[in-house]
Amino acid sequence: MRTSLVALATCSLIVAGGVAGATPADAATPADAATGCRTATTIVSSSVSPRTVVLGVSQPKGIVLTAKIRSNGCTVKRVEMGLYGPNFVDSFDLDRVSTSHGVTTYDKGLRITPGALPNSEAGRWASYVSVWGERQPNSPGPHWRIVRASRLTTNAAPEPVRKGKTITVKGSLKRADWETRTYRGYGKRTVQLQWRSSGGFYRVVKTVTTNKRGTLSTKVKAVRDGCFRFVFPGSSTTAPATSSGDCVAVR
Repeated sequence: MRTSLVALATCSLIVAGGVAGATPADAATPADAATGCRTATTIVSSSVSPRTVVLGVSQPKGIVLTAKIRSNGCTVKRVEMGLYGPNFVDSFDLDRVSTSHGVTTYDKGLRITPGALPNSEAGRWASYVSVWGERQPNSPGPHWRIVRASRLTTNAAPEPVRKGKTITVKGSLKRADWETRTYRGYGKRTVQLQWRSSGGFYRVVKTVTTNKRGTLSTKVKAVRDGCFRFVFPGSSTTAPATSSGDCVAVR
C-alpha cells in the first residue's frame, strides 16, 4: 500500500509505481486505431502549489499536485505524479477534475505533517508526471522546495539611553527541527541588523553572524530615537525571518 504524505507522521516516503526517473513502457497497440488514438497523449502542463512549503513543528502544510492532459483521442487510464526529495521518493495518482477545450485537469491535495520528514529532506525537490494508457507520455514536472521554518528575535538595551552611549542589540535565530518538533538555534548564519528612525524606513546598519547556538549580539552608538530589528535572508534549507522591531529612546 502506498505511503501518503497525509499520513506521514511516523513513516518515510517510499517508492510507489516506480523509482526516480522510471517511465512507463510504450503501450501503443492495434486497438489504437479503434479508439481514434492517432497522436500520442500530450502533457500540457504540471504544477506543485505552492512552489515553496515552509514547514514548522506543529501545523501540517498542504500542497496541490496538478497536471493538464490532452488525450488526442487516446485512452488515459491514470495520471501519476512522482515527488523526489534528496533521498525520498513517492508517487500519487491524480484525480480527474474537469475537461475544457480537449484538455483534462487532474489534481491531488496532500498534507505534509511535521515529523514526517527528517531534516535532511529540507531543500529542493523534483517532480515527474506519467500518463498510463495508449501512447502514454511522461515528462519531468516542476521543481519545488520544502524548507524549515525559522524564528528571529531582537532586544535593544538599555532603554532609554544617553546620546553617544552604547546600545547592545541581542537576538536569537532558531529554525524548526522536524525530528524533535522543536525550534533549535541556527548557528554560523549571517543576519542583517537594521534601524529606522521614528516614522522612517529600515536600512541596514551592519551584518552579524550567529554563534554556534544561534544567538546574536552587537553594539552600536546611540544617535537618535529609533527602532532596531534583525533580518535573516534565508538559506537553501531554511525560510527567511524578520524579527519585530525594538525601539530605543535616546535622551
